[in-house]
Parts: sequence; C-alpha cells; structure tokens
Amino acid sequence: MKIISTAFLFLLLFPFAADAAQVGGPAPAFSLRDTEGNTVSLERFQGKVVLLNFWATWCRSCKEELPGIDSLHKKYSSQGFTVLSVCIERSEAAVNKYLQKRQVSFPVLLDKNGEIADTYLLSGLPASFLIGKDGIIRHKHLGYGKEFLNLYEQEITDLLKK
Repeated sequence: MKIISTAFLFLLLFPFAADAAQVGGPAPAFSLRDTEGNTVSLERFQGKVVLLNFWATWCRSCKEELPGIDSLHKKYSSQGFTVLSVCIERSEAAVNKYLQKRQVSFPVLLDKNGEIADTYLLSGLPASFLIGKDGIIRHKHLGYGKEFLNLYEQEITDLLKK
C-alpha cells in the first residue's frame, strides 16, 4: 500500500513524469516553431525514423555534433529518416546567427522556454532520442563523442529496416 501511495504522490507532484520520454515508451508529442516561422509537430513524422536532437549554441559538444548529424540526414533522408533539431535557446537571433554560418539540411525548432526539454527530462546537452517508425523511443544518447556518429548510423539503419 505504501508503494502505491508513494507512486500516486509522485505523479501528483510531478504530473509530467507520466508522459516523460523513456526508451521503450512513446515519444511525447509536441509542436514547436522552426527558424522559418513554421509550426512543426512530431506526429507529422509518424512512419519515419526520427533523430530528435536537443542542443544550444553555447554548447561546444552540440556544435561539434551538428555537422555529423547533418551528414546522416543527407545520407538517409531519402530512405525515411529525418532529424528534428530542437535548440534550447531564449534568443532566436542567436540561433539564426549561428545557422547563417553553419547551415543544416533539417528543421531547427525553437524551444525558448525549455518546455519540450523538460518533457524529455534532459539532464544535459547534447541529448538525442532515436524514434522508430511506430513513434516509440528506441535509443537515448547523452553527450557527444565522435564514436556516437557510427552508433547513430548503425541504429538508424537498423530501424529503417523494420
């Protein structure tokens, strides 16, 4: 009985936890504006393999990771893969300035208030979630190292086959 009441209290105090992103669970739905002013929703990409990547312009590892993610997007987008890049930045001008120097081939979404980052329970940046065609989170990665790109590619190709 104590476990049940503790779990109930947790969900009462932290209602977002029930909808939080977990490997093996559904990716929480969201809609955000992109840098072009368009509203983009995750559900629009149902049936595709999606790499949901959270980053910020002030994050050095994030900036190192973006070109590799862009290469993966270009390589596999014709096969049903896409990248949704979520920038956690209050200043849209800072994001646009950064992207003028380093263009990417995928949409960059703006999470100015960090609401979507909170839904995905981020504990650091960069953070990536690989979502299967069925909308289920299949892999989660925190941080970045050059070996991540090979891992991402293997996971992407595996999910594209399913």
